Amino acid sequence: MTLLAACASGDGSSTPTGSGSASSAGSSSAAGSPSAAGSAVTGVTGATVKGAFGAKPEVTVAGGPAPTQLAEQVLTTGTGDVVAKGDTLVANYSGQTWAPKDGKPNVFDSSFERGKPAAFVIGTGAVIPGWDKTLVGKRLGSRVLLSIPPADGYGSQGQPDAGIAGTDTLVFVVDLVADYKPDASAPGTVVKSLPSGLPKVTNVAGKPPTVVSTTGVKAAAKPVATLLVSGTGAKIDAAKTLVLQVVQTDLATHTKTSSTWGKAPQTVAAQNVLTVASALTGKNIGSRVLIVVPPTAAAPASNGQAAQPANPAQVLLVDVVGQF
Repeated sequence: MTLLAACASGDGSSTPTGSGSASSAGSSSAAGSPSAAGSAVTGVTGATVKGAFGAKPEVTVAGGPAPTQLAEQVLTTGTGDVVAKGDTLVANYSGQTWAPKDGKPNVFDSSFERGKPAAFVIGTGAVIPGWDKTLVGKRLGSRVLLSIPPADGYGSQGQPDAGIAGTDTLVFVVDLVADYKPDASAPGTVVKSLPSGLPKVTNVAGKPPTVVSTTGVKAAAKPVATLLVSGTGAKIDAAKTLVLQVVQTDLATHTKTSSTWGKAPQTVAAQNVLTVASALTGKNIGSRVLIVVPPTAAAPASNGQAAQPANPAQVLLVDVVGQF
């Protein structure tokens, strides 16, 4: 985890975890075919889904025993790029158990109800097996109905906190919204005139940046952010979640401590990023900032928050490659 995540609270979304194009190299998104808009579709498992792509689905589960095998059905066919293993997938979803609770559908999680999609790496074990096995290979803009038995869900232990027993078959409706490759980038215009006293960096828009030298650079009492690349995409929206590529380097030793490039972009609530990187305020997707972050002292655990270790001063190179 990069320092940027440690000093922000993330996007607040959850996903079923395991045990509009920003650029040609970045993200892709597509609306689905309107063929299922507003109509009720009965899936192969017997579950009936009403609602169009992007709208909160209404799911009615047929009576009788739950399916014992993993099953999938594309309810709305998207026209976007194909989702690949290792991509960061942005999706809306609603999940419920096959068996009702107190005579009503047992919806245990819904990004539709939260009003914000979730982002997660697909095909690598970051989510439940049923998602990894079914969502890779689908096109963006698709709405997919899934029936997931315990072996491909949460296993025999279930998820008691979510009201999921170890014997529960799960029913998901998943809308595939956008997709970011491990090397996601976005175009922009390099800022030619920069203030003095900054670390020396390589700075080619759309390419991974590196810190060349930190000699003579001192950290201020608060984070200081400088715009290196001015983006050409949509305006950054403080109410959304940003998709970021981040390079982190120790200021004193000039040692790179982490990088998301080639692995998976990081998603962080835009308002938290703007708190640390005010130079992004009013800027566009595709922008890059350099942030010199002062050292932080260790903090004990409190109010449900985990203890935080001490961190030396760091240099962050942050590319905003998308938002949702």
